[in-house]
Amino acid sequence: MRLFTIAPGMPFLPALARGALARLGVGDELAAATILLPTRRAARALQAAFLREADSPALLLPRLRPLAGLSVEDADELALPALLDLPPAVDPLRRQAVLAGFAARWPPRFGGPPTAEHAWALGGELAKLLDEIALEEAETLPEDPALLEHRWLEKLDGLAPEHLASHWQITTTFLRAAVVEWQSWLHAQGLLDVGVRRVMALRAQRRAWEEAPPEGAVIAAGIGMGGTIPAASDLLRVVATRLPRGFVVLTGEDAATAALPLDALDGAPTHPFAGQRAMLARMGATLADATPWVEGEATPRAHLLGTALLPAGHLAPWLEPGLRPEALAGVTRLSAGDSQHEATAIALALRGALETPGARAALVTPDRDLARRVAAELPRHGILADDSAGQPLSDTPPGAFLRLIAKLAAGEMGPVALLALLKHPLCAAGMARGELLDAARRLEARALRGPAPAPGFAGLRALGLVEAAPLLDALEACLDGFTALPEEAEPRPPAELLETQLRAAEALATTPELPGGLRLYAQAEGEALARHLAALPPALAELPPIAPAEWPGLFEALLAAGTTRAARVARGRTGAALHPQVEILGLLEARLLDFDLVVLGALDETIWPQAADPGPWMSRPMRREFGLPSPELRIGRVAADFFQFGAGSRRVVLSRAARRGGSPTVPARWLTRLGTLLKGQGLSMAAAPEAHWARLLDAPGRPCPQERPQPRPPLGARPHRVTVSDVQMLLSDPYAFHAKHVLGLRALPPLEQEADAADYGNLVHTAMHRFLAQLGASWPGEAMARQMWEAAMAEALARAAPRPAVAAIWAPRLARIGAEVIRLEAEARPVLARSLAEVKGRLELRRPGGVLRLEARADRLDLFEDGNLRLVDYKTGTTPSGTAVERGDFPQLPLEALIAERGGFEGMEGGPVTALEYWRLTGALEPSKITRLDLDIAEAIERAHAALARLADRFLFGEAPFAAHPHPRRRAAQDYRHLSRADEWSAGEGDAP
Repeated sequence: MRLFTIAPGMPFLPALARGALARLGVGDELAAATILLPTRRAARALQAAFLREADSPALLLPRLRPLAGLSVEDADELALPALLDLPPAVDPLRRQAVLAGFAARWPPRFGGPPTAEHAWALGGELAKLLDEIALEEAETLPEDPALLEHRWLEKLDGLAPEHLASHWQITTTFLRAAVVEWQSWLHAQGLLDVGVRRVMALRAQRRAWEEAPPEGAVIAAGIGMGGTIPAASDLLRVVATRLPRGFVVLTGEDAATAALPLDALDGAPTHPFAGQRAMLARMGATLADATPWVEGEATPRAHLLGTALLPAGHLAPWLEPGLRPEALAGVTRLSAGDSQHEATAIALALRGALETPGARAALVTPDRDLARRVAAELPRHGILADDSAGQPLSDTPPGAFLRLIAKLAAGEMGPVALLALLKHPLCAAGMARGELLDAARRLEARALRGPAPAPGFAGLRALGLVEAAPLLDALEACLDGFTALPEEAEPRPPAELLETQLRAAEALATTPELPGGLRLYAQAEGEALARHLAALPPALAELPPIAPAEWPGLFEALLAAGTTRAARVARGRTGAALHPQVEILGLLEARLLDFDLVVLGALDETIWPQAADPGPWMSRPMRREFGLPSPELRIGRVAADFFQFGAGSRRVVLSRAARRGGSPTVPARWLTRLGTLLKGQGLSMAAAPEAHWARLLDAPGRPCPQERPQPRPPLGARPHRVTVSDVQMLLSDPYAFHAKHVLGLRALPPLEQEADAADYGNLVHTAMHRFLAQLGASWPGEAMARQMWEAAMAEALARAAPRPAVAAIWAPRLARIGAEVIRLEAEARPVLARSLAEVKGRLELRRPGGVLRLEARADRLDLFEDGNLRLVDYKTGTTPSGTAVERGDFPQLPLEALIAERGGFEGMEGGPVTALEYWRLTGALEPSKITRLDLDIAEAIERAHAALARLADRFLFGEAPFAAHPHPRRRAAQDYRHLSRADEWSAGEGDAP
């Protein structure tokens, strides 16, 4: 048996090239050879390794093929005529759609049917299970695919005995039906399942080489570390035993693993060499039969890792001294606080590796979130890295545009969804982009801020915004038929929904200069999106009709299935290109590659290694009964990757984060084992300095508190008109007054604003105003007053137009307030001459610097028969205390009294004010509470007048600065707090407002 090994820790591909050149030379024998490798990326890297090892600028290379991709497209059809007799494999997207259609028919009595998105995910999991069954059953896979159904049905019988949970019996029943339907569908279509086709292709390759061995050399290299499928093992056995010039080259075991008995790893599927030993057993060989491919010994680091990863029950070497400190040379451990800290540190490590001329560096991780973060961090160091996994199409600009449009099918056309669509760079709706943005800003300011309008275009048009009509017309024309979907009760075929959405998307992307298709599918990411979308209709035709509300979730899942590697290049449109020496790789893509620096990122449990999940279709006992391998075998495969990367890299950084997504993490078991072994040996790994550097990179340095802002506008810019509520703002927060009245800044209402306490307060004020306007001075009787209140309450609710759920809460509260108000009015009417609500008042005060105009709108002003006046302020929240009013913190009522005594209110002559009251109207358990201020009103009026005069002389007619919140005891205006940067300067004073 021609079985060879490359010592662990040696760079695999350079050693493979060196041994091939030594055996085959650089002539025709090398060019006629075939080398089988685990991945296409490894095949490309081997080309470069051949050129380096041959020290030649040109070389006739052998045929380099990835074994995992062996199919009609990859194989030499002249050499394998049997492959031409096999039916083609089903398209993966179409297969998932058919299987999702099966899942969508899950009976309601068993908790179904699932949503379209869930059914699509279940179809994907079912496809994985069918592939796994086919790939693991190479021996028993029948020659005739039609016999698969009977083979698998036999194994499914009795798979879920009664002692298991009942849902597994239901699942098994579904699996039986799905297998029958799936095989019938494949037969009717003349297709093979993907896994079955792959096994048959490998079987055909094996038989072809058995019957007619190729004349050239065949080298199968790097296949089996971590295990492989049985059909591939059978092919390797033929290469090693039946081909005259066949070679199988594997990674050798470290000394600690090699010392284990042959059966020591049978019950340890998580060991990195368990899969390779199982493959060798199927081949009828052991590594004792192998000879070195090239001269070389295992590195001390390989011995260290092999010792650390020994299975339980064989840990005696842990207690024996002998680990050499040089095994840790080039190994550092990076411990980050969270994912972003880890990404920043990794980017620094990759950048640092480039300080050595010609050095190559890579991040290897299964965590796509970490990969994206590192890819985003590297450009700050001038590096655009090649990310092997690319970017999901759903995250590209055109993909995001399509996702926004898809939400309209579910009726999501509120202000947030509509503005997100309008502000996307691809949205134009047939207009010039600048013209559309101007129209969108006007629509936002006039209609979309504050409480949401009624749904759809009808709700927007009901607002009567003439200037928004052209924009609404353009949008409605583009989305014709798509925004009407939520109103339809009938399910629609997904392929039809896709066609309708894409038609709307192209119309929305159209500008006067370019049609929408040229903009939507432009550049590399647009081309990738177009190819993916073109592949969807045949798959969607297999799905049953769905409700339009389910389309956004299904479409997002469909879009996420496609990826593009062009999106990373698109970031370099300024002229930067991908860096040739820095890569970001997944575990499979990095296999067999070697770098000067490798960062093994996200070494946390459930990420690397991933959780050993058996999947939704079979439990662990069911998988074992069916003959499928344990889910832990997947951990063994990624453990093999960890071993190879850790042992074979010149410098390796073992990286993890203490928290991910806000949750604490657990270190990968390999890190724990390694740390425990080193501690027992009196050794330790060095800490990677990049973790500390990453903290310093964005550290703010020495804190320098900002000074409190104190703007001094010129006299001509200072207002000479204030309201009584503005006086309180000027008193407590002059900066807010400056921002509002000098700069003219107003806080925009939030989008889709929910009803809050302020809305309820406005509602109560409106109802009281309407009620008092109808009531008049005479008492109409309790029954008539009740009718008046109900009419006022209905009018106020109609004007506020709250959501039905909010109105259902507020209406009973208003009714309780009405009962209390009617009682109070009945008691007051005998002595009340007139009562005015929401009455405007104005008073001019002469000051040395000019005339100050004071304005007010009193909630209520009453004139009694004796000529005295009463001022009432309605509150739905807390009311100021008499002490606070007397102290001058709340000058509103005393200033309104000043205007009233001087006859400044419309329709009311001046007179003495003898009562200042707060009416707290909540409608709760205590519907109302009347607070009459117990103070000397004349003195309070005089104090408020004097305080107003001082404020006017200082701020309005003087040159005093408008300081931000100068009095910590008084409440600052929250709308302008962020403008004053209060968190910066107040932190230095220790009195954050």
